Amino acid sequence: MSERKSYLQLMGEGFRMLKQSKQTDKTVSLRGWTFSIHHDNEWYVVLRSNRVKWVGLPSHTFDISPNLIQIGNLRIIRHPESNEVRLTIDEEWGLENKVVCDNLEWETFVDALKQVKGE
Repeated sequence: MSERKSYLQLMGEGFRMLKQSKQTDKTVSLRGWTFSIHHDNEWYVVLRSNRVKWVGLPSHTFDISPNLIQIGNLRIIRHPESNEVRLTIDEEWGLENKVVCDNLEWETFVDALKQVKGE
């Protein structure tokens, strides 16, 4: 009986590993920000920069518009007049940061996010 149990445990572990291998993270960068995005039933995002690593809570929200990106509590807004891109995280301790990027960088970033989302 114990051989059967260990065999079933090994099979279960193998299926779990197979499922995890299908769940791939996609990485998208804009200036000093790197976003690792994963989708299972919900969207998961990890933000890395020089000074910060932030792990977002799972969310069903992933909205992309020409000057606004929102994934859960993370919001990125672009101001076309100044080319300023502001990142805001709406949580208890919050985070706000900004960079300046040109039209080509922004469009490349948005296109990469659309690929991750499957648009």
